[in-house]
Amino acid sequence: MRDNAGVLGTMNATVFYSNTGQSRAVAAYLAECLDYPLLSIEAAHTDYQNLVLVFPVHCQNIPDAVKDFLKSVSVDNLTVVATYGKMCCGNVLYEIQKGYQKNVVAGAYIPTKHAYIDNDGAFCDFDKLKPLVEKIQSPSPVSLPKLYKNPLADILPRLRGRLGLKIRKSEKCIACGLCSEICPLGAIKSGKTNGRCIRCLRCVEACPKKALSARSGLPLKLYLHKKKTNKVIIYV
Repeated sequence: MRDNAGVLGTMNATVFYSNTGQSRAVAAYLAECLDYPLLSIEAAHTDYQNLVLVFPVHCQNIPDAVKDFLKSVSVDNLTVVATYGKMCCGNVLYEIQKGYQKNVVAGAYIPTKHAYIDNDGAFCDFDKLKPLVEKIQSPSPVSLPKLYKNPLADILPRLRGRLGLKIRKSEKCIACGLCSEICPLGAIKSGKTNGRCIRCLRCVEACPKKALSARSGLPLKLYLHKKKTNKVIIYV
């Protein structure tokens, strides 16, 4: 694995979009198996022969940063890997194949630690991903099926996020500005979020003084108590 955010002209790569580190860990494993450079989505370029794209499901939807990347990237063989917080994985892989007209050669839904649950376990059963690695090494088109997606998932997801989860700043804040710097949407300033915030918790994870915290409202707490699943789904 080569973790190189400045590589230009790379024909093969594993690109990740990750806010709490879960998707990055999966991407790092795949990059090491494939000997592909490991790139963040912010540092990736737009022309590849073989591309593995790893990202988290956000409220059963494709994150905006991933949508923007898919619009701009040119790729011969695309593998899409969606991590999800052991709840509903949604239908994002099917939506990518149908909506962006890429040659998808493999796909997977991988259960990882839920960003809103502190004691949730991270994904560690990487042996289950070996069929995925083998298919990436010998690519051929694959058809991704349409899965269940809650009909409410597309209705005002950001508003639901703001109502369900509050990000709070404590007296530990030293006004370092890191939260504003690392936010991909410009959704926080001096520890205070605005309407662009999608509750990805990148700022909470990155705060050097742990001055930011997330508190769930009652509806979200009830939802997070639903039965969890550890199902790995691979399409090869």
